[in-house]
Amino acid sequence: MPSVTAELVLGIPHLAMLPLAEAERFARDVVVRQYAAREFIAVEGEPCRGFFVLLSGRARIFRSGADGREQILRLLAPGDTFGEVPVFDGGPNPATVEALDLCDVALVPSAAFRLIVARYPEVAVALLGHFARRLRSFTELVEQISLQTVQQRIARYLYMTAREEGVETPDGLVIPRSITQQDLAALVGSVREVVSRTMRVMEEDGVVEIRRKEILVRDAAALRSLI
Repeated sequence: MPSVTAELVLGIPHLAMLPLAEAERFARDVVVRQYAAREFIAVEGEPCRGFFVLLSGRARIFRSGADGREQILRLLAPGDTFGEVPVFDGGPNPATVEALDLCDVALVPSAAFRLIVARYPEVAVALLGHFARRLRSFTELVEQISLQTVQQRIARYLYMTAREEGVETPDGLVIPRSITQQDLAALVGSVREVVSRTMRVMEEDGVVEIRRKEILVRDAAALRSLI
């Protein structure tokens, strides 16, 4: 588990512009903790302790409905931050964050972060840019769930993942099956049975090949046309 140093603080996107001396002081306020797979990092409705930085591992942010169904809002990778909104509006955690595998997470306490934002306008500007990107992302998510079919949403996820993480092979682009079908269903606003059926159709059409630990995108152009 990494120790909290000025270098770690300066590696946090919102804080990269801090002077070294300030980063060294701020490092004393930051706490790093390790979470096991499927352990909750933050829970929807509980008081906010600060905002978080995922240092290693993968996690997901989701909300649960009254019927138990989940909607994944974001999948998190190392370097991603989350939990900034309640730091400033004083409300509880707006969603639950769950570790997908072993994760190292840095907690930046609310009071310490608000003080830094007040002292350094450039931190506030960086934060505004972050909030703007998140708002744009959520606007796109609402559009996808309300206006696109399940097949379009799955195709978009696979296409974007193939572009970002795909490995070129003679047969096409290979992407790891880094989330379960249940998680994919929660990501695209559907249920596992519908996702499984849709993936089988895409496989029968020669667009993808579903393997045990990976997915082969045989025809990226055809996949793109489904979006």
